[in-house]
Parts: sequence; structure tokens; C-alpha cells
Amino acid sequence: MNTKIELNTSFDLMNPVQDNVVIKNEDAFKKMVEICSALFAGSDAGKFGEQKDAVVKRLKSLGEAAAMGDIKARSEINTIVKFVIEPKLLQAMKIFDFLGNYHEIGYNEQPRIKTYTYEDIDARMQAAHSDVAFSGRSWKEYPVNTRTISAGMAIDYRELASGNFDGTIAEETSQVQIDMNNKGVAYVIGVLKNALASNTKYVKSYSTYNGAPTQAGVDAMIAHMRKMGKVTILGDFAVLGAICDWNGYKTVASTNYLPFYSEEQVNELARTGLNGFYKGATLVELENPYNYTKPLSDKSGFETYYSDEDLYFTASGNKSPLHIFRRGGIMTMSGTDVETGTIKTRFDVEIGADVVKGREFEIGLITAQ
Repeated sequence: MNTKIELNTSFDLMNPVQDNVVIKNEDAFKKMVEICSALFAGSDAGKFGEQKDAVVKRLKSLGEAAAMGDIKARSEINTIVKFVIEPKLLQAMKIFDFLGNYHEIGYNEQPRIKTYTYEDIDARMQAAHSDVAFSGRSWKEYPVNTRTISAGMAIDYRELASGNFDGTIAEETSQVQIDMNNKGVAYVIGVLKNALASNTKYVKSYSTYNGAPTQAGVDAMIAHMRKMGKVTILGDFAVLGAICDWNGYKTVASTNYLPFYSEEQVNELARTGLNGFYKGATLVELENPYNYTKPLSDKSGFETYYSDEDLYFTASGNKSPLHIFRRGGIMTMSGTDVETGTIKTRFDVEIGADVVKGREFEIGLITAQ
């Protein structure tokens, strides 16, 4: 049975206050962020000399003021943390280049997709000096909705005031970056899956299975997608591992396969846990980490960020019909968490995604019923 996982990409704050700190000297602020990054990571910040001492003094002062309720001090701390997190998060989001066409646009821009269709009659051979019939091309452009991906942390201002910079602050800034990236990837994959599964108007490369993917079903999808180019299969480690088991030789007078691997394949299995190919298709693992905030009801593990039962098939040489947009950078605000009552800082980033209408068939999907 295919279990639907509901993804909560945000959380609610009471009386949120937008953080707006005017940076008067960008060079000095960048240097401060660089030093803060080193302090939060617990790496050697001594190379910055007296600049490090000045930053430590400033952070302690901000921590003391923020602990006393100074909103301006909190905003300045949040701005520093935002610029510590942002480069790592935006670098991690480069995985979107692998999933599809990744676009970075400004806050004042609207994500839009342009799609082309061919109309009238097909182009064909024609005698010399005769009129040639050919198809016409039309296009349309439509906007893409965005979704706010959020994560948050409760900054311990007293810990900051004490000078313990590589304690919970370091841990939580790292977790915010990881959480936002995982939620972003899960959202994009959710949009992709929904577009392929719900497509009823155009040609569709889609099938389902009961229990586990069948070799006949995977072989049929590979053959179908191969007409468009060399095939890549993307999925969770577990479902790709099942495909690897099909590599081998069929035993005489039997439908069973005798697993047989070359030395190179054995070494690859030992190194990566997977064979890189199956019937000419490249196998690529989509990392699907645990969501540690959502343990399973039987306490045997955790939910993953997206389904581990899906296999996606793409053809190389085609420009992916999946478009992903990130609008602007990270925004921050502070407020009281409606669930716990603690003061938290929320980090938001806008993500939008869509599969070009009419081109859904260029990505294949085999999923559980």
C-alpha cells in the first residue's frame, strides 16, 4: 500500500516581527559573518586576530541585549545567522540542477514557464518547385506558484552572551540548513510526482505496481524511454537495490536468475552498495534522509521526506520538462511559537516548481498503487 506522507513545510508564530537590519558597511559585515561562521563551526578563528576579539565582544553584547528583550539586538543576531546559513543552503540547493532546470530569480520577478506546441499538418517531402506543407508552432506562457519553505530555531541568547558560540547555535544553524534543503527537494519531487500521475490530457509514461517493482515493468519503461535517449533511473536506495539483484544470468530450464558479477561489479557493490547500471540504464540514488521530527508510530524508525517506492526514468539529451525556481534569498522573522510558547527565529525561502504542460511523457514514473 502506498502511504501518503504529508509534508509540513512551515510552522506558525504569534506576533511575528520581520527582521530588517540596514547594513551600512557591506565589507565589514561580510568579514563579521566570516568570523561568526568560524566561531559557530568551532574552527580556528585566531587567524583573524583583533578582528575576532571585536566580533566576540559584539556577539556577547548582542546576546545580553537580546536576552533582555531588545528586538533590535535579536534582529541583528538573526541577520548574522541568516548570512551564515544562506551560502551553505544555496549551495546545497544546486541539487535542483540535477533534478531539472533550476532558475534563481529576484523577489520582484514572477516565475513563468513557456511551452510550445505544433499545430495543423505534419511536414513532409514535396516535389521540387512545389508548395511545401509544414506544421506551425505556437507557444503559451503561464505563471508558476511558489511555496514558502520554512525552518526555525530557538536561539539561546544567554548562551551567546556567555561566549559559547559552538554549542547549540552551531548545531541548530546546521539543522536549519539541512531541514530547509530536504523540505525543498521533497516539495519539488512531490510536484513532479503529482504532475506525472494526474496527467490525463497528454501522453503519459506512468505505471504502478503491487508490493515491489517487477522486472517486466522496469524493462518495459526502459524500452519506452530509450526511444528518447540513454536512460537514467532515479530512486531510493532500497528500490534501486532490488533492480541490482536482476543483474545476472538465467539458469537453464528455469525462470530464476543466478546472480553473477564481474570483479568490477563486486568492487562497486562493496564501495557504493549499488551497481551503476541495469540494461544500459544508469542507476542514480535519490538521497532520502530521515525526518527526525516524525518518528513512526511503532518507534521502529522515522518517516522519510518523500516516498521510497518511486522510480523516475529520464532520457539524456533532452532538456528536462521540470522547472524549479528559487525567488530571492532567505528571509527571517522572530515570534512566539504557537505550540511551545518559546521565542523562535523562522527562516523562509520561496520555491516554485512545475512540469511543462504537454511534456510530462519525457519523465517516466513507476510507483506503488
